[in-house]
Amino acid sequence: MDYMVEIRAALVAIISALGGFFFPVTDFMVAILILLGVNFLSGWIEDEIHGQGWKWRKAFKTFYECLVMVGIGACVFTIGHFMHKDTAAVQCLSVIYLAAMWFYAVNILNNWKKILPEGSTLYIFVSFLHFTISLKFVEKIPYLKEFMDANKANTQHKIQKLFEEIQKEDNNGTGMENRQGV
Repeated sequence: MDYMVEIRAALVAIISALGGFFFPVTDFMVAILILLGVNFLSGWIEDEIHGQGWKWRKAFKTFYECLVMVGIGACVFTIGHFMHKDTAAVQCLSVIYLAAMWFYAVNILNNWKKILPEGSTLYIFVSFLHFTISLKFVEKIPYLKEFMDANKANTQHKIQKLFEEIQKEDNNGTGMENRQGV
């Protein structure tokens, strides 16, 4: 008996069943994978232009992000399906992927700004897109504006604490030159 044929048939059956189950959200998953691929390529090109070259760490990070994003999509849809809320699961997944698309689009445009010659027409166009997406489009995604405001306040609080710590050290005579990592 040829076990490889049976194993191959079982794998084909499992993959076909999963493909049929996830068919309603296949477009979302393919779109997020394309977006992550473009993000990886723009980061790689930006690194090549600035002489940093290929980094396996970044490649594995992109692979990990792909697994996480597809895993989130699979989990959300599976849970929604077993709760008999397929439509709500698809809507939830579309909001999650829309927010992810915003974060990655801002990063892609930021990389493009670093790639393009400053002052060129394409640079100005990409700068306009970066401004529009990073500051104006944020209001279109539910709860993202509140998150950005809360994160901004948290970041400003951390900067203020660090500044106060540096001032305290300067007053004690330890100064910036004695700080680790500076």
